[in-house]
Amino acid sequence: MLSKQITKIVQNLEKKKFREKYNLFKIEGEKLVGELLHSSLKIHTLIAFSSWIEQNKKVLSNVNTIAVDEREMHGISNFQSLPQVIALAEIPDYPYEPEAVADSLSLVLNGIQDPGNLGTILRVADWFGIRHVFCDENCAGIYNPKCVQASMGAVFRVRVFYTKLPEFLYGLKQKNLPVYGTFLNGEDIYKATLSTRGLIVMGNEGKGISKEIEALTDRKLTIPSFAGHAGSTESLNVGVATGIVLSEFKRRID
Repeated sequence: MLSKQITKIVQNLEKKKFREKYNLFKIEGEKLVGELLHSSLKIHTLIAFSSWIEQNKKVLSNVNTIAVDEREMHGISNFQSLPQVIALAEIPDYPYEPEAVADSLSLVLNGIQDPGNLGTILRVADWFGIRHVFCDENCAGIYNPKCVQASMGAVFRVRVFYTKLPEFLYGLKQKNLPVYGTFLNGEDIYKATLSTRGLIVMGNEGKGISKEIEALTDRKLTIPSFAGHAGSTESLNVGVATGIVLSEFKRRID
């Protein structure tokens, strides 16, 4: 049975201030919870129908589990079709490893405000083996339920850090780590010389990369349009653009 206290906590996790207060975030659905169970993250509480708990009891021996009925699940779920399971996981505190960052490709996100776009970017980063993502304070929260859902489990694997980007970029530039920025008027990415290590900056959905961050980029890149006519799409969704950019970088490496 679900207590009023747990019900209130789950409901409050929709808001950033409560995720920070409890140091917890919410994961809904069998697929994502299944990935969570195989990740390194610590599960605080798992809430599920009795049938799901019985089917998965072998992997739940050390997990605090609460069985609920449909009425109780309806009170805590955002899904139109009720999920079999909801989990509350502890927000991890990853150590920053400058040596690993300096020897690899990482993403830098400047003002990505839509949590769905952010989740898609994490999913793309995970696919292309990007282990570190750095966000400024204007980015959406990665533990927003919409971001968690859109990431399709990548949020459990990709290490995300929120930081002051100007100071962060300046510090790594002093270590000769190249900073690439994506712009509409940049160099054709398919003709540009690309490095096996560096920082790739993706900008805000509407405004792009800020002037302050632009000043710290070493190379401006663009994805050329192949439409062949003036009435083509003006720009790409930032999640789509991230996938194209990472694909080209990784294609050169491998």
